Amino acid sequence: MSDLIEFVLGMPEMRAAVLVEFGKIELREAPDPEPSGSEASVEVKACGLCQTDNIGYLGARPDLKLPTILGHEIAGVVEETGDDVVSFSPGDEVVVSPVVPCGRCRFCRLGLLNHCKNGIAIGGEGQPQIVDGGFADYVLVPDGVLYPKPASVSFESAALTEPLGCAYKGLIEFSQLRLGEDVVIIGSGTTGLMLSMVGMAAGAGKLAVIDLVKERLEVARGVGVEHVINSSEVDPYEAVYDLMPDGPDVVVESAGSLDAARLAMKLARRTTRINMFGVIVPGEIGISPKEVHFTEIQIDASFSITPRAMMKSIKLMEDGLIDPGRTITHTFSLEEIDSAFEAMNLPNRVTVMVRP
Repeated sequence: MSDLIEFVLGMPEMRAAVLVEFGKIELREAPDPEPSGSEASVEVKACGLCQTDNIGYLGARPDLKLPTILGHEIAGVVEETGDDVVSFSPGDEVVVSPVVPCGRCRFCRLGLLNHCKNGIAIGGEGQPQIVDGGFADYVLVPDGVLYPKPASVSFESAALTEPLGCAYKGLIEFSQLRLGEDVVIIGSGTTGLMLSMVGMAAGAGKLAVIDLVKERLEVARGVGVEHVINSSEVDPYEAVYDLMPDGPDVVVESAGSLDAARLAMKLARRTTRINMFGVIVPGEIGISPKEVHFTEIQIDASFSITPRAMMKSIKLMEDGLIDPGRTITHTFSLEEIDSAFEAMNLPNRVTVMVRP
């Protein structure tokens, strides 16, 4: 046996759920990552399965280069660090941000790291360049995307730092929700419930969640949403205006469909602020510039995460104001990764968590 073969066979190996072709994942063995420079290897303790992962899995992202390892909602423990890492040490419990910015382009210099022109996505989240993600025993990341995990926060909840931060960024920083304002959230998936919990923590007045699926609305009630509207049973416009006679101050589209975006526009009254938070499917909706002008409705959107939103998300969890883990409805091991993706189609599915 050659020295090279003996070396390779002697290398520690991890398990990784590898997307080998669209719709097909294989559990394979791969060499444990070896960090150098400013890199760290993180033992994955929990990784959320996001709709972005599901879209990549199904092949709706043809730019996704295979084979690859998906999973960008990651929490774990630092296993090993490169020589240049000074802020983290082996054994530290951490959260991983999925956005790796270049730090040099115009958007990075403005603090808009989610719009980095040269950004890299961990696990396939948003950016054009992609590196392997968290559906594995270990993940290799630059130390600049690591955040300390509070001891009081579970790994499952900490893995949802990114979607909670996206909700905070969308509702607070972009839609600028103010104390006592009435809010409508369209969609009660993971981000819809995160938006709802942010809204309740921020002191929203009346807050209503609209969905077609009664099982998801039951989960919404479970996290504290008082007003749920099943749009398969009642007219959502009438239900909203029965609850909010003057109309909503803020409407957030979080269902990810063009019909939901059209409903958001329909629900708006004069000066309503609309956030197109969830739509990532191609298509168009009709908007009248004249109507926008005379009603002064404001239409914006919020995409991905920033360091500020990551830190706010962690603080909300550390202070006990929000526990995103309450949205988890299904948990799977790495060996059950096929079942995890199948669960994305279940009517009672909100958040799916993978625990390697």
